Amino acid sequence: MKNIRRFRKLLSIVLMALTSVSLTLFAATAFSETNTEWLMFNGSYSADRFSTLKQITTKNVDSLVQVGRYELPETTSFQAGPVVVKSRLYVTTATATYAMDARTGKLFWSHKYTPKSLGIGTPVRGLAYVDGRIYRGTPDAHLLSLDAKTGKVVWDVVGANAEVGEYFTAAPILWKGTIFLGTSGSDVGAVGHMRAFSIKDGRPLWNFDIVPSSGPGADTWPSDPAKQRAGGGMYSSFALDTATGILYVPTGNPGPDFVGDYRPGDNLYTCSVVMLDTKTGKLLGYHQFVPHDIHDWDIAASPILFTSKSGEKMVAVGGKNGYLYGLNRNLTTVAWKTPVTTIYNADAPLTPEGTRFAPGTQGGVNWNGPAYSPLVNAVYVNTRDWATTVKVGGPEALEYTPGKVFLGSANGFGEDDPASEQSGWLTAVDADSGHILWQYHAPLPLAAAVTPTAGGLLLTGDLEGNLLAFDAATGKMISKKKTDGPIGGGIITYSINGKQYVAVAAGMNNAIMGTKSGPASVVIYALPDKGSKQKNR
Repeated sequence: MKNIRRFRKLLSIVLMALTSVSLTLFAATAFSETNTEWLMFNGSYSADRFSTLKQITTKNVDSLVQVGRYELPETTSFQAGPVVVKSRLYVTTATATYAMDARTGKLFWSHKYTPKSLGIGTPVRGLAYVDGRIYRGTPDAHLLSLDAKTGKVVWDVVGANAEVGEYFTAAPILWKGTIFLGTSGSDVGAVGHMRAFSIKDGRPLWNFDIVPSSGPGADTWPSDPAKQRAGGGMYSSFALDTATGILYVPTGNPGPDFVGDYRPGDNLYTCSVVMLDTKTGKLLGYHQFVPHDIHDWDIAASPILFTSKSGEKMVAVGGKNGYLYGLNRNLTTVAWKTPVTTIYNADAPLTPEGTRFAPGTQGGVNWNGPAYSPLVNAVYVNTRDWATTVKVGGPEALEYTPGKVFLGSANGFGEDDPASEQSGWLTAVDADSGHILWQYHAPLPLAAAVTPTAGGLLLTGDLEGNLLAFDAATGKMISKKKTDGPIGGGIITYSINGKQYVAVAAGMNNAIMGTKSGPASVVIYALPDKGSKQKNR
């Protein structure tokens, strides 16, 4: 009997040990697979952009050399976030998709989409990948599935109504057989729709209207049927809590942009982050950051999800209004609200004579949003520091024509301050207190993504065309590499066969921001091989 008990005890210990080893191996494998690639616009479902890679560090980052480059055969406002799966890098422009070697930039294939209607002249900021397929939106509101190996179209469906100004510029995310993607069009009188589609065939699964026509929130808009309800478009990407199945959606400004008297009320659910059930699209919660917005102060960038050093599950949100926010995970409590750029005349009424305010209509936090480093317990964000003067228009500015600009102003999106008065800020904020840890003041607006790493780095870029590396803890700039193109797109890091790379989307031709260059490029960096004579660039 004793021998039997001893055998059972020994067997139990062995089984526990085997289980522990199996779980460890599984965790290591999952960790490795998740963190060596860059699988979506912001790296992961939490959208925090943190990379666990640490081959490139604060001590060796200045040794990075350019190991690959691909110049896209188009000059465009390149604001895309690259995606890397295994050894392939995928990137989008408004109408083209490119697949290249993530080590060298050698092109494997490209696919050119021909819009079925005029659509809106906008970039498409990214794509999503799963099981050998790529998914992306188009400027005329189509949703495409492409074969990731060949670029051939698997299916092409209409995802929204381009005739009324709805289009896709955001990068979708995929989860449990579902594509999540929202429409844009706030500035042309369209209503933003957050939608779910089937990965299999693009079949629509559910829809949530950011501007409600009935039900909760509808009473925050005018009841006059002659007035156009508009706004709430989505412009970058989304965050998803895989533990709860909750989708966090950033929403754009109400329309017309600059005439609040046209649309009395808070104008829900614009300038907000809304929480939706991924299975049904049901509204689970929201926080509106700018009620009754009259400055075009969208929540344009994705919120990020993280657990702070103190153990709080939090959401960080950057707004075009110039603030960075820390909230609890259900969006009911603002833990902190920190200004991260110049804020001026925020409460001044807009007039026909003109009102100057900051951030301007392109200022604050735009399409590239916050990032979080658990090593420093810091949230980082880039901002654009410049003001805009807007003149309210007459009755003709409030005439709505489907698909046409619907702003309510006499001078479009306003007159920006001269270039000599524009600048940018990179800010690091303590994730628990909201206190500023450090700031970097750039001579031009900062539009690029920010990416913290386990190597102690914070990677970003500027409109002078430099890849910048900072010590994430102190804010000291430790490397500057010229890419030959203004950077307003993604900056990502990944590993292939044990070698860490950094890829940059450079070449942002954007008249509003005053940036002009040659063709857009994907530029790839890595540490030089031992004995290599590669030029440090």
